Formats: sequence, C-alpha cells, structure tokens
Amino acid sequence: MASSRACFLTLALLLHVAASSMATPTPIISSTTSSSTRCYKAIYSFGDSLADTGNDAYDDTRTLPSRRTLALNLPYGETYFHHPTGRCSDGRLIVDFIAEKMGVPLLKPYLGIKNGNIKDWNSKEGVNFAVAGATALDSSFYLEKGIYNIATNYSLRVQLDWFMDLLPSICNSSSGCREVLGSSLFLVGEIGGNDFNHPLFLYKSIKEIRTYVPLVVNEISLAINKLINLGAKTLMVPGNFPLGCNFRYLTMYETTDRSEYDEAGCLKWLNKFTQYYNNELYAELNRLQDLRNQFQVLVVLLELQTIPMLRAVAARG
Repeated sequence: MASSRACFLTLALLLHVAASSMATPTPIISSTTSSSTRCYKAIYSFGDSLADTGNDAYDDTRTLPSRRTLALNLPYGETYFHHPTGRCSDGRLIVDFIAEKMGVPLLKPYLGIKNGNIKDWNSKEGVNFAVAGATALDSSFYLEKGIYNIATNYSLRVQLDWFMDLLPSICNSSSGCREVLGSSLFLVGEIGGNDFNHPLFLYKSIKEIRTYVPLVVNEISLAINKLINLGAKTLMVPGNFPLGCNFRYLTMYETTDRSEYDEAGCLKWLNKFTQYYNNELYAELNRLQDLRNQFQVLVVLLELQTIPMLRAVAARG
C-alpha cells in the first residue's frame, strides 16, 4: 500500500477535482492500480442521497411514495450507467469517482447485499450504507418536535448498526478488523443536511434549527469515535453545501428585498447558517484530532467550491 501521507494528499486533491471541476476529472490514480500499491483497499460510506449508490432502491421494507422513486426512473442514471441505479444523479456520484480513482470497485449498497439481490459482493471490496433522505439524528427526535416529513429512519446510527452487523463478514477477529479497517477509507457523510432540510421545508425558524446543530455534530462525532475504536484510521467528513443556493429554498423563501441575496443570487441568511454548521463541525473534528492523533480526518467544506461552480455553469451557458 502507498504511504499514508501520500494517499491522504492524493485523496484531498481528488476530492477537490471531483467537487469543483466542471470539466472531465483529471486522472490521479488509475482504476487499474494493483491492490498492493493502491492507497486504500476498501471504502466504507455512510450518508444520504449525495452518497447513496442504491440502498433506497433495495429497501423492500416499505412502499415508497412516488417522489421517493424518482431515482428509479430515467433520466436518472442515463449519462453513465445508461439505466437508473437508485443514485440521485443522472450519472456517477462523488463516491463513485473516488472509488474509480482509488482503484476499488464501485460501492455496492448494503441493503442489496443484505436482501440477497446483489450476489457478487466481495467482502474485501467495501460497502455503501448511505440512504437517500437519511438524517444524522434518529427520526424520533423530529417526531417529538412535530416534524413529520422525515423521509426515512435510516439515520447515521442505523447505518452504523448495519456496519456492525456486516463486520463479521469482513473480518473475524479484533486484530484482523483493525488491520482491514486501518487500510480502508471511511466516508462519513455528507450527513446532517436533511436534519436541517426537513424543518426548513416546514418553515421552522432558523433560530430553532440552530439548536439542532450541536446535536447533529455530536452524532457525527460519536460515529467517528466508534469507527476509530474499531480500527479506522482515515476518515473523510464532508461539510454541508450552501443551502442558500438551493433552488428549492430560492423558491420557497423568495423575496423582493435584494439585500437578502449575495452576488451569486443566493440567500445570505441560509448560507450564514451553513457556515455556522460547518464551523461547528470543523471545530469538533479538530478537537477529535487533538485527542486521537493516530487517525486522519479530511474535512471537505463543499460550500467553498459552490460559488466557483455556479459561475462556471453560468459561463458555459
């Protein structure tokens, strides 16, 4: 396996390219990289629709309302896979690009493995536990507050439980697990965005929603600690992107007061909230880094890339 520092710097560069470039991503590590030289032997992913490679599609425990089945129909999946895969994209997700460039197979969804629909999963290739609509906090938290539009209860804690259930299939001893997990990359998120989306969709006050931030950050911190205790050494923890640039919020919270918008046409107050959340997450990750300096955390604050992306799209028509 390549050196830890070189792998980490490569991952940082790769994610920057995947998140900010509107052109064809620059090859960093060939997908034909041998298992003996590639940076990470496997990837384990937790999160929501930004990382879900099909768990929502393989959920056979409930009947999905029509708005939740959109990713099972074209045009979703048409530009790369040429058929819907359950990804909330017309092609690949950032997690797909990371897997490709790291030389590991595209991550298979846990529910497809668990339900027996996916039969070619290799225990050495990693797993995706992310589910579209997932929150960091359990749905019971929101139900108690009268927020009933939660899409799923496959929260971060539930996804970690899935990981623990699958762990005996990945490694069979404490030392073996530490070796396997220590040579793997963990993507913890993006998770937390839906914790704010659901109350925002109901026009809850931003003052109330700010009180959820410490709880969401704490839940992510607990997940990181649990993974480290099991043997994880390299974790990537994305921040949230600027909610004030989201088309749905630009429609919902439209105003004639031009002072409410920034130079890119995004809502200032919502982006200020996003920055507050990302700062709190960043501070917690720094605290963890100081306490447990044997692991590496790459913090990706996607809002830093969004304005250049918006301008690039506008420039290209």
